[in-house]
Amino acid sequence: MKDEAFCPGILIFAGRFGSGKTEVAINYALALAGGRGQSPRSSIQCPILIDLDIVTPYFRSRETAEALEKRGVQVIAPSAVSRYLDTPAITPQILGAIQQFGRPVVLDVGGDMQGARALGQFSPAIRQQDYVMYFVVNPYRPFTDTLEGLARSIAEIEASSRLQVSCLVSNPNLIVETTVDLIVAGHSRIEGFAKELGLAIAFVCVERRWVAALGSNHFAQPVLALDRHFVMSWE
Repeated sequence: MKDEAFCPGILIFAGRFGSGKTEVAINYALALAGGRGQSPRSSIQCPILIDLDIVTPYFRSRETAEALEKRGVQVIAPSAVSRYLDTPAITPQILGAIQQFGRPVVLDVGGDMQGARALGQFSPAIRQQDYVMYFVVNPYRPFTDTLEGLARSIAEIEASSRLQVSCLVSNPNLIVETTVDLIVAGHSRIEGFAKELGLAIAFVCVERRWVAALGSNHFAQPVLALDRHFVMSWE
């Protein structure tokens, strides 16, 4: 995905369990840092990835923090004790990262009301800056497989976080059962949802192994190639 497809400032990724939002947030941050196999940008430009997902701690981005930092992404996560609380402590590191203006900030946030409350703690500081809140949609997962479910999920996170969802991110997949036809059909469903909701689709996420098969001009939206960083226990 080209640099112009990335937005500056604060970039929030939310989504229901199974949407793949943490993978999307990590890959997005890595692309901001210079992309796959490229040298990271200067420390001034290198992104900050903040882990605020308290809903699914097993998949949290802190698991790959060391590897990400070697590739130019600074990772900030609540302390280990905070993962057992309803909301993470407001640490100086998290608030300071949100309030600074020199580097893009990527936030990985849980997509239900509990997860959104963690984000809501920082909403006053976030609203003082330019922000984009992406809602990652996988139409093959519960809660976002229908228009009604997706609309309800978005309303919940907006109410709890006191922030507005800006646009959708299309991430149609069934992990190891994914096919080209499944990606195309799933994205078409998301396009229908987006039209009904009056929201744009910012970009489409496609696992890297499928990018060549689909071609660079298959979608109207930019494509973010995903490299997987987590393997589920059932795989």
